[in-house]
Amino acid sequence: MNKIKILWFETTMPSRYEHSGIVGGGWQDSLENIVKSCPEIQLHIAFESHKYTDAKCVDGVWYYPMNFKYSLTEKIRDQFSWNPNCNHIVAEELKIIDKVKPDLIHIFGNEWAFGMIQKYTKIPCVIHIQGSWISYFNSLYPPKYNGFTISKAIGLDLRKQWRLYRSYYKDLSRLNMETEIWKSVSNYMGRTEWDRALVNTLSPMAKYYHVEEALRPVFLESTKKWCLSTSKVINIISVGCSSFLKGIDMMLKTANVLKNLGVDFTWKVAGQLDPLMKKAVENKEHLKFSDCNIEILGYVTAEQLANILTDSSIYVHTAYIENSPNSICEAQVLGLPIISTHVGGIATLVEDKKGGLLIPANEPWQMANAIVELFADKPRMQSYSKYNIDQARKRHSVDNVKQELLACYKDIIKRNV
Repeated sequence: MNKIKILWFETTMPSRYEHSGIVGGGWQDSLENIVKSCPEIQLHIAFESHKYTDAKCVDGVWYYPMNFKYSLTEKIRDQFSWNPNCNHIVAEELKIIDKVKPDLIHIFGNEWAFGMIQKYTKIPCVIHIQGSWISYFNSLYPPKYNGFTISKAIGLDLRKQWRLYRSYYKDLSRLNMETEIWKSVSNYMGRTEWDRALVNTLSPMAKYYHVEEALRPVFLESTKKWCLSTSKVINIISVGCSSFLKGIDMMLKTANVLKNLGVDFTWKVAGQLDPLMKKAVENKEHLKFSDCNIEILGYVTAEQLANILTDSSIYVHTAYIENSPNSICEAQVLGLPIISTHVGGIATLVEDKKGGLLIPANEPWQMANAIVELFADKPRMQSYSKYNIDQARKRHSVDNVKQELLACYKDIIKRNV
């Protein structure tokens, strides 16, 4: 029996390629393991790389690094536009497609240039929706923030001011690129009501497939679970503080409300916070993260994060826009009660008053009140914990993800024969 050839295009370097067979902890690596276990599929993965150039086969999967060289003119244009990147990516994609001759092309994210390939090939493509820059750009800054907030924090550093200026225009170019992708690709896979609505409105003639996300094994297979603590200290954990979209100002304002109430709490945040962004938020809010009991942990491994999560009281998510953050799913599968802003696709993941509480964005007073009230209600915390474990384990089980993904692949190929 001939195997189905699936070609992935992704921005993340697969750990199996980089470490010669040792599989890392990224969620795309987890999905790769699921697909690799399907005997009827031959998987090929192409990815952007500034380090490697050699294609190779590792454990039955073929890998193709995409390494681009820009001319001086292209380097200048690339500072303001996605066009040079698109041109190089499409040219490289066509070479790899000609070599692999796949039955289906699976593209991770339509906010990257890979999706432009559908305009140049008849081989069907499916985009794995991660987010949408069109929607994210609409929430680029929190209320009362704008580009001048960052500019003020930069001060007289002209190089950083120039970087801020050109990044804005490159973001506008990215909007145009993504609009073209939505128009040209006719198959999408997603997992929330939010991303389904995007397909219905931005690409109404496209076919939508529901495919759940793969989780990292460290969380899915963990024997250690959250349990109710007798501590009177509220130990809050959040993951992600890399942009304004993550609601870092909301985090700071909520912590300040808790502090003013005299609440005994700690708030750990896993992830990197850009010093400039930190300065901009602290200046705007006239508050300091350190003064409000917020500890930015920086990068943590999956194993470290799992331990931090299970030792915490509540997982809190403050984003202004998200589709299906794996950080929430990983917290759920470990049994944490969730408090999150009611934005994007989060309501598909967090069932209000069953597995957690959903709060309007930019409402730090409601968020703080929800944290205090939920922590005081131990039976409700235990109920939310049990519900989250049951739902998340079903939703993200390897068998479930595999069945949905294979059904998606086979239907697209069948419809395009």
